[in-house]
Amino acid sequence: MYNIPKSTDKNPYKIPFQRGMATMYFCLRSSIEKMKSETTNIIIAEDHEIFREGLKMVLGKMKELNIVAEVSDGFELLEVLKKINTHIILLDIEICGTQGFESIKKIQKTYPDIKIIVLTMFNDNEVLSKIAKTGVHCFLPKNSEKKIIKRAIHLVIEGKLFFPLHFNEYSNNLNFTAMKTTKILIVDDDIDVITVIETILSKKGYEVITAMNKEEGMKKIREENPDLAILDVMMTTHYEGFELAKEITEDPELKNMPVLMQTSIEVLITTRPDVQEMAREFRKNPGFKDLHVLLVKDIITGKAGIDYLSEKGKTVWFPVDGFVAKPVDPGKILPEIEKVLTARKN
Repeated sequence: MYNIPKSTDKNPYKIPFQRGMATMYFCLRSSIEKMKSETTNIIIAEDHEIFREGLKMVLGKMKELNIVAEVSDGFELLEVLKKINTHIILLDIEICGTQGFESIKKIQKTYPDIKIIVLTMFNDNEVLSKIAKTGVHCFLPKNSEKKIIKRAIHLVIEGKLFFPLHFNEYSNNLNFTAMKTTKILIVDDDIDVITVIETILSKKGYEVITAMNKEEGMKKIREENPDLAILDVMMTTHYEGFELAKEITEDPELKNMPVLMQTSIEVLITTRPDVQEMAREFRKNPGFKDLHVLLVKDIITGKAGIDYLSEKGKTVWFPVDGFVAKPVDPGKILPEIEKVLTARKN
């Protein structure tokens, strides 16, 4: 039980603020605990001990995975599958010898719900096509980077397919598409918030990069070229997130990158497509003119923007692609991200 301290401060907003922060903490903690309980059982089927140990190190850092067994040959794999509930097999196809493809078909027939990720040293397109046609969810070269392996596993958990990008030219003749993972940047100075959002997005197959302030965020944008950025408002300064968003929207090289602002501030809804003009109208209203921040969104077109008072008392306006409410709700953040990404593609 957590007690919210009583305040002797006469400020009427202090106690509600403390309670709000406590509520946000409990929601974050609950989300993290729930995610920890949702684990995926995975078997590593690999006969090279050094490579197997390397895989264990990579997978061991993925909290949503539970390595339930390690095997070094096809016969041992089939025996283990009889005893252990398994969701994914990370399979070196060479451990099955000349019967590799038949072994995959046998596993699929006996355990249709198990997803198979094939690891291979083969780089011959004919062989890769044959592997893909077996119906596995993914195949990866053994020299794949750690982040590629992680992204592939996250996508497979979601029931999606993942194949190397260089295989694109062959995918048109098969029943799958080689996938390019969407990269999302999270800029927030709260590590708990970052952890929650990163876990939610990673499980959906997004590649996540993070930063904890404006400078680091802009550096990551320049280096990583993300497909979308989710920015917190208050970091080192009150409006640091706004300042970063404004820089992005005004930069000719970056302005096409979607930006979502993460905030607990209430969004003012309108049906006017000119949201900047609507913000000006709100400012004329006595009930809104003294507010430091106005978040405005047109529910018809989806256009959104922010009007805030600078330290010098001047109004500053810039457009954004939408807002993400705090505390984080997977049921709201994911549809918002997908909607924004789809809108930008169109």
